[in-house]
Amino acid sequence: MKRIILTLCLLVSFISKSQNLAKIYQDINSSVVVINIISVSRESEGENIEVVTEESQGSGVLVGKEGLIWTAAHVVQSAEAVQIEFLDGDIYEGTVISSVTQADVALVKIEGDFQLKNKKVAKIGDSDSVSVGEDVFVLGAPHGFKQSLSRGILSGRFVPEHLSNNFVKIEFLQTDASINPGNSGGPMFNMNGEVIGIASRIYSNSGGFEGIGFAMSSNVANKLLMQEPGIWGGMESVLLDGNLAKALNLPQEAGLLITSLSSKGSASALGLKGGYLTAKIEETELKIGGDIILELAGITVKDINSIFQIRKKISEAKPGEVITMTVLRNGKIGKAEFTKEN
Repeated sequence: MKRIILTLCLLVSFISKSQNLAKIYQDINSSVVVINIISVSRESEGENIEVVTEESQGSGVLVGKEGLIWTAAHVVQSAEAVQIEFLDGDIYEGTVISSVTQADVALVKIEGDFQLKNKKVAKIGDSDSVSVGEDVFVLGAPHGFKQSLSRGILSGRFVPEHLSNNFVKIEFLQTDASINPGNSGGPMFNMNGEVIGIASRIYSNSGGFEGIGFAMSSNVANKLLMQEPGIWGGMESVLLDGNLAKALNLPQEAGLLITSLSSKGSASALGLKGGYLTAKIEETELKIGGDIILELAGITVKDINSIFQIRKKISEAKPGEVITMTVLRNGKIGKAEFTKEN
């Protein structure tokens, strides 16, 4: 008899949670968007270099009534065109305002006169207040589906040691809620319907979801995207260090290899060039042939945290201030300078 009562209690609890989740979903689903991206890359075709257009897709969430969207940095990092699609079918063009690749978060703003109409701005929650074991759910567009919900728990917190610095504590939330291609940039919600994370990546040996997904915490995203000046380099890059730096004959211990660029980002405006030749070095596949940044804003590239230092230095520079840069291009070291705009 006790076993039957216990089973009934568990069943009632499960039904109650499912009904509650259904209500929460109906309340917040209009804030979740599909982000369609057009990007270009350079490819080597014999002696010629061709420009190839690529299409990709991610997810995002509306966090400001003026049309501000949170998403993952890797979704929009080198985008030529950004298209925002809401659940009601409304489609808008977007502009990348800020991107922090180390934390994999980005801020996009809808262009033109944006009207909320039937859309709801998602509430940003306190990611520090969520405990391991609590229920969470993720909304996004996995594998091209317009909107799909997956449920799980907060299964852990992950602070990468190589990203620890004095500027901001980079913290990923770990979950067993299913995260698949297309979910990137989509929101992770707590059971109050508040955004506590932005879906970033999965841990996988097979290439598919294996029960471990990561989302950048909302507190980190809020600090980097809403409280600091917006910077968008508009470039995909790879840190070269160790044997990679030696293989590409870097004159120092590390450098930042530019693999692809958006013509609309600040890196392209500075005349930097992306890669075009795919190579494999010690099991690492990357596109080489692009510029390698050795020093920027007086800071030598040494490790991943150098990027945070460079970002901080540029954001603190005054309008009109001259910023220097050292670049390795085709085996030759060159220097350039640019003036920070307003």
